[in-house]
Amino acid sequence: MKVSFVFVCLIILTLSLTMCATVQKNEYDEIDVGFCISCHQERTPGLFQSWVESKHAKKGVNCVTCHIDHQAAFEQKSMVFPDKCGECHKKEFEEFQKGRHSLGWDRMRIHGEYLGIPPEIRTAFCERCHIVQKRCNSCHTSHSFSLKEARDPDSCASCHLGPDHPHKEMYETSLHGIVYKLTQDPERAPRCVTCHMPNGTHNSSFGIARGPVGTKSEVVDLKQAPISKEEEERRREEMIRVCTGCHSRRFAREHLENADQVKEAGFELQDKGKAAIQEIEEEGLLYPSLAERMPHPTEGRTLVLADPQLYIGTSYIERLFFTMFKFHSIRVWKSGYHFSPAYTHGFGWTEMQLDLIDIKEEAEKLRQMIQKEKR
Repeated sequence: MKVSFVFVCLIILTLSLTMCATVQKNEYDEIDVGFCISCHQERTPGLFQSWVESKHAKKGVNCVTCHIDHQAAFEQKSMVFPDKCGECHKKEFEEFQKGRHSLGWDRMRIHGEYLGIPPEIRTAFCERCHIVQKRCNSCHTSHSFSLKEARDPDSCASCHLGPDHPHKEMYETSLHGIVYKLTQDPERAPRCVTCHMPNGTHNSSFGIARGPVGTKSEVVDLKQAPISKEEEERRREEMIRVCTGCHSRRFAREHLENADQVKEAGFELQDKGKAAIQEIEEEGLLYPSLAERMPHPTEGRTLVLADPQLYIGTSYIERLFFTMFKFHSIRVWKSGYHFSPAYTHGFGWTEMQLDLIDIKEEAEKLRQMIQKEKR
């Protein structure tokens, strides 16, 4: 037992000395990486061990390669931004810039719903996910940066789940997700990356022909500018090519076009709810009225229904609509594309129908209240 213990100690000592001896001086400021290692293997052993077992460590990518030095690390709160990763991963960085992940933080910062949240708690809310624009390790978790982890659907679930974007739940209740859960075999059923990041592309908007959130058939690019019918068809063909890895072209196109119809049907219901509230506002029945409430952070004293609608400081009938568009409408059409009947119908379409009934009933109550006051 004593001999074994001594042998293990010698291995650990040899490994540490080898790392310190073979790592070159930092080209930026002459900091010896061995010094980083000697400190961090004691102070942050979890991060250190993750790095030791990573491909980065095996290929000589060390602390200063990414963090440069303590001064730079402290100034950036230890964050390493995508453009730094792009110095080595040029192709991935260029692809990343084409997708919506690359706009997550900027879009969030000017969004009315974000601006309506108290600043001191925003970090725990929107920022944890929208920071994906600034952090490759939102998906490639530090310091192992494991491809196996990044490709697992559970990695996507840190952001893509919950009442307003239940992608993980929709996937898990589809045949795709069920078969993958049963087999854990990406050859038998697709994972998130199979369809959305085929062949390792980092363009997270790959193949999305109808979108984004909050729009109907208006197809837009990253700058919200309309795109041509030809570009829409090109994107649809991209996704169909992925689908034909398992399905026929006819089958794939029919199912995607059916999802288009589901999205249109959901927005028709949403428009009916919106119209009912607009009539109430025109009749002067909203309470509090637009003049009596705090102005919207980005839209001022206007009636905002759907994105970027707020859920605080508004009337009850508006909050009914917020639930309809924010939680239920999105389930209808997104689950249409993820092929989850439970979310398309039970958790989506049914709830939207009930929302519309509630909105119309509330509108009628407001009218009746005014009539009683006039008597």
